[in-house]
Amino acid sequence: MMRLALPVLAENLLHILVGVNDTWLANHIHLYTPPAELAPAAAHAQEAAAAAAVGTITYVLWFIGLLVGAVGTGSTAIIARATGARHRRLANSICGQSVSAACLTGIVVGAIMMLFAPAVASATGLHGDAYQFALSYVRMLGVSLPFFMLMFVANACLRGAGDTLTPAIAMIVVDVVNLAFSFSLTYGWAGLPKLGFDGIAVGTVIAYCAGGVLQAIVLLHGRGGIRLYIHRLRPHWHHLKRLLRIGVPAGVGDAIQWLSNFFVLRWINGMDATNVAAAAHTNTVRIESFSYMTGMALATAAATLVGQSLGMNDARRAVRSGWLTYAIGGTCMACFGLFFIFFGRIPARLMSDDAAVVELTTRCLMITGFIQPLFAAVCVFSGALRGAGDTMKVMLLTLSSVLAIRLIGVYCIVRIFHFSLPYVWVILASDLAIRGVLLMLRFRFGGWQKLRV
Repeated sequence: MMRLALPVLAENLLHILVGVNDTWLANHIHLYTPPAELAPAAAHAQEAAAAAAVGTITYVLWFIGLLVGAVGTGSTAIIARATGARHRRLANSICGQSVSAACLTGIVVGAIMMLFAPAVASATGLHGDAYQFALSYVRMLGVSLPFFMLMFVANACLRGAGDTLTPAIAMIVVDVVNLAFSFSLTYGWAGLPKLGFDGIAVGTVIAYCAGGVLQAIVLLHGRGGIRLYIHRLRPHWHHLKRLLRIGVPAGVGDAIQWLSNFFVLRWINGMDATNVAAAAHTNTVRIESFSYMTGMALATAAATLVGQSLGMNDARRAVRSGWLTYAIGGTCMACFGLFFIFFGRIPARLMSDDAAVVELTTRCLMITGFIQPLFAAVCVFSGALRGAGDTMKVMLLTLSSVLAIRLIGVYCIVRIFHFSLPYVWVILASDLAIRGVLLMLRFRFGGWQKLRV
């Protein structure tokens, strides 16, 4: 389990650092945006707008990931079972179908993003400078989407085969490229043009294109027991149907969660004209991501181990794998939770020098710190159940929690009672806590061991 989880954890850590880097650059935009001498109030306003835009673009990227994630979830589950059953031809066929679907989706979505960038930016609820920053980012992002989706699906296929090291190395390379180009293009280092905020977006685009090319080469060469053959790219309707039967419920569940978070973000973006609440929300999410990256890494290991165990017809091994990954993930995330509760002001100050943003971020981190062990249950048990192909139940549990708690609760807090951002985080934390309990009960008492994929 640790052999599968640790490479993903290393990958997630560097990926989170990229997000933190982008947010830091946005929060210090006055350092590189002319004129050099900005009044303090104007500098803080520009920083808050840039941070809000970067945080909002994170949700756009999340949505794009959901589109290809529907394919990736099915790929991991089927390839894991095929690997457990030593059925290499099936694994290679699923790999080819997944890559075809990802590339086609990327081309279509990328074209839509570039053509309708103003509508996408407007839908976020941002205004003023924050809207202009987001619009510029969205326009450039569309170019990289075919490569981004190919990279995502290639990683899902390799992980299903039990190879988490290759995707981790590839993503570490991608993130290093992202960090290097974002900093260099923002500040004009190494002879590159000084682009300011646009340097963050261009660095991301370059990194995603490099990642897609790299993972295509890896799959064509063959790695982890699977290989991409050109003739496997032709549509195979039976295998596509199997992929979608597992992936569509997972994609719908993730889309429900994304829509709820997008509406929450939109409502937060409209809480104040200064974008302080939006900036604090973005900073809190970035800092919290250091905690849940451990849960997500272990969720990847749980999905692979559960799928391979069921492919071996060893349900007891699958159950043990799920509980072991939660024991480790829950412990790690509980430690992060204690840090958020008692020392949250430290990372809040590192992210921003705006006193109002720091204070809001600190309070939100304290709130979310209390539910980190149950957040771990959401990550690990949803991963384990998806590895078993039990995506429909995960979708239904997500739907019930998101609609009954997150959407209705946040709407009442923001639109009816006009409470501040910490109250929003109380609702978000409650949703995750209850969903964690529901998924844990499903894993304990559900019939996922007998599902056929």
